[in-house]
Amino acid sequence: MIALVRRDAYADSVALMRVSTELRALSGVVAAAAVMATDLNREQLRKAGLLTDEAAAAGAGDLLVAVRAESRAAAEAALERAAALLAERRAGAPTGRAIDPRSVLSAARRAGDATLALISVPGPYAAAEAQAALSAGLHVFLFSDHVPLADEIGLKRRAAALGLLVMGPECGTSILGGIGLGFANRVRRGGSGSWVPRARASKR
Repeated sequence: MIALVRRDAYADSVALMRVSTELRALSGVVAAAAVMATDLNREQLRKAGLLTDEAAAAGAGDLLVAVRAESRAAAEAALERAAALLAERRAGAPTGRAIDPRSVLSAARRAGDATLALISVPGPYAAAEAQAALSAGLHVFLFSDHVPLADEIGLKRRAAALGLLVMGPECGTSILGGIGLGFANRVRRGGSGSWVPRARASKR
């Protein structure tokens, strides 16, 4: 069993799940996971028998890939594939295009008719980005976890005052107007459903 730790490198949960799925399909790989090294994720790796000493020492802002395989060669090949997949994600944008927006507000201005922002950043930074989205007049799909309760309450009270919706934190999936957000399945169109906020958000 070996692990790859990238210090202060962030990837969202959807991208990491895709990397994990591809690694598990490789020949000789018994188990694999690509995650951010939060306390919860490291505990899950420990329970799965994937927590190396190096992985155990990683911090919440570090990216972690752990692999258990039938041979050392298979494990190393899997880590090489993980590194390639992560590099593809960073370099996937075509060259010569306009410079990407560097803030939620500038992205909203460029999008023009956007009505919703999907926020998926580390928890300590999520509330600030969600507040920026509200300031831009956008509804918020807040995928991030580890958002402090006080920040969540502040976001939802401000959203209500603005006539906007904040879904989450830890909002894993939603389907709005037939468009899947986060982790979503293809389903038949039908009657509308209701969204239920997390229980802890009601403790005001």
